[in-house]
Amino acid sequence: MKAIDPIRFEMFFHRLWAIGEEGRMTLQRVTASPIVSQGGECMSSFYDEKGDMVLACSGHLRFAAATSDAIKYLIDGFGATPGFHDGDQIFFNDPYVAGSHTYDMMVIKPIFHRKKLIAWTATSTHTADTGGLLRGAAEEIYHEGICIPCLKIVERGEFREDVFRTLTGQCRDPQYVGLDLKAMIAGNNVCARRYLGLVEKFGADFVAAAGQKMIRDSEAKARAKLRSMPDGVWVTRQYVTTLDRKSRKSVAQQLFLTMTKKGDELHLDFTGTSPQTDTDHNSTLPSTVAHIALALTNTLFWDVPWSDGKMRPVTITVPEGTILNCKYPAACGAGPRIGNVLVSTTCEAAAKMIFASGRSEDVNASTTGNLEFVGGPGYFYGGRTREGIRVAQGLYDIHGAGMGAAPYRDGVNTGGHMNIPSAGISDVERIEMQYPFLYFTRGHNRDGSGFGKYRGGLGSYRIYLIYGSKDCSVDYKPYGGIAQGGFGLFGGYPTGIGAMRVMTEAGVDMVDKVKQGKYPDASSMRAGDWGKPFHPQGVPERIALPEGSLLVDYVAGGGGFGDPLDRAPEAVLKDFGRGWVSRETAEGIYGVVIAADGKKLDSDATARKREHIRRARRDEARAEAGKTSAFNGDGKKDLKTLLKFHAALETAGDRKNAVVRCSRCGHAFCSVKENYKLYALHRVVHLKDFMPNALPTGEPYIGEYHYYFCPGCATQLQVDLFCPPLGGEPILWDIRIAS
Repeated sequence: MKAIDPIRFEMFFHRLWAIGEEGRMTLQRVTASPIVSQGGECMSSFYDEKGDMVLACSGHLRFAAATSDAIKYLIDGFGATPGFHDGDQIFFNDPYVAGSHTYDMMVIKPIFHRKKLIAWTATSTHTADTGGLLRGAAEEIYHEGICIPCLKIVERGEFREDVFRTLTGQCRDPQYVGLDLKAMIAGNNVCARRYLGLVEKFGADFVAAAGQKMIRDSEAKARAKLRSMPDGVWVTRQYVTTLDRKSRKSVAQQLFLTMTKKGDELHLDFTGTSPQTDTDHNSTLPSTVAHIALALTNTLFWDVPWSDGKMRPVTITVPEGTILNCKYPAACGAGPRIGNVLVSTTCEAAAKMIFASGRSEDVNASTTGNLEFVGGPGYFYGGRTREGIRVAQGLYDIHGAGMGAAPYRDGVNTGGHMNIPSAGISDVERIEMQYPFLYFTRGHNRDGSGFGKYRGGLGSYRIYLIYGSKDCSVDYKPYGGIAQGGFGLFGGYPTGIGAMRVMTEAGVDMVDKVKQGKYPDASSMRAGDWGKPFHPQGVPERIALPEGSLLVDYVAGGGGFGDPLDRAPEAVLKDFGRGWVSRETAEGIYGVVIAADGKKLDSDATARKREHIRRARRDEARAEAGKTSAFNGDGKKDLKTLLKFHAALETAGDRKNAVVRCSRCGHAFCSVKENYKLYALHRVVHLKDFMPNALPTGEPYIGEYHYYFCPGCATQLQVDLFCPPLGGEPILWDIRIAS
């Protein structure tokens, strides 16, 4: 193979990235969709003539990971007839081939040079409406509107008005969907034209060779990174809930991952994941694979060029008939919701492996901890605005999530959305133009992130009134009773506490109270001070929101890192002063006593409080093995450290007889061939005894926290969430370092 000039290659690489970004930004300028123009849920990317991704830009990574499958499907199924020609652009949105649900629309364009197909470019958007049933009510894919595997919307350079009107005519707002379609076409036009400019500058042979080098380099860098990490097995388990249509109650589901790393290969096995449902709460296999690629790009391969090469060392096993590999024709409209938890489940395993490699700067706890114990009104709206215009369905305040804590700092408050590097949150003024809402406040959630030595970034909340609409509706979910998604690391909590979606019948006249200086907040809404809290009977898939409905909603916070008792008291005081942490949490979880005036610490009382909490850990927990060490006597403190795989744990000794030891006090737990948690002090706390507020419907919590402490120094080592109704092993062996 002829060597490629490295300078010309770098020029080509960076110009191709810039072109992809230009295509993405063109798309965002043409569309009026708040999901795309403000939320950033779009993508431009490039593929070789066979459909392998050469490079993706910084849009929604789920789209980039999915489109390769779509192009290969087009080539195999339609390459002979009708065939593809210069100037064609093809519409696609079949989630059983690529993408997450029918709302993930793609327009794919072949690129020809001198009558030869040399590459493909594609743009994608998350479009709010595809016709069919409103979100939440589908039972089969047939209910979810347009589902097209291949349809030319531009043919040989001519815009197909008949196809365009056929697609948009099946949707509630043809102009809205039409602008998304034309925006994708515009983005492709920019990308294709600029790509051909590179061909003219560098030559077709060079461009083709450079694209293959980018794919090979990605694979080589991914394999090199994996080789630099310890071999082992990491096991994670997270939860989601959905509606059981027969009982009309919430039902829990689990995502279970066993991740095995050996040499330069990584295998992810999701055996143990819950069966698919008869709701839209399912993920197709293409959606699952795309979200896994997204998760690994975020954490493990962020510095590897974003091509298909980075996933070649990765193999994936997902049993068919589960919520991560549903059988056709299952509905999958909520596939991205499961996908968010899947990203978190995968990132947890990856974060623990990355920490064990010594790359602490690359480690983050979760960004998708749903602290509201998901339930109540969602964010997919129906109806009309005050002006009689159809509402734009999804409201993307959800992009204001808190990012996870790191081993050396707090997470970023309302830092964005981990799936979309270029995500944004909708502007309130524009929301009020496009939805029948009046906003009263937006802010950070108090106690709204995972606690730890470093706390997760705070999520956001909003309070808004349905105003000027007589037919507004929204999807509705039962209150789940268990945190959904999210993880803390090495003693940090996966989520915060106390945030619940609440809907009250306030009435439009509540605006008069606001004019008098009285503003609603979550606690007064729960107490009924702004009207009666409303909970529909029978948990319908969608509910009406009468004018005057007042709602409070919450966005996920980040997970915490490390033992909360190690957090600097001054940091807790600062958070208290900003209204980010309550006095109860400061004392009960962080062990920090703040003076009555709220302006200074009581240092002596703080020291006593923290010692009291450590003593309670020793007194109230027990080792499941019946003893706190597998060894007779101490004698392990002088062993040589082999690997620090946890913020407070390490392996020591020699590789044939390595032991797990506390790196802080030297306490030896067991051999690396055993689960250290069996010898740790173990305490179980039911969520009903942990959460400060009952579920709004009065239903019970169904989960419990499993705490693990070092018997020697009482350091909090891990906080695991477990759902007893789903069964399984409560004491999860999450880290198994190969000896």
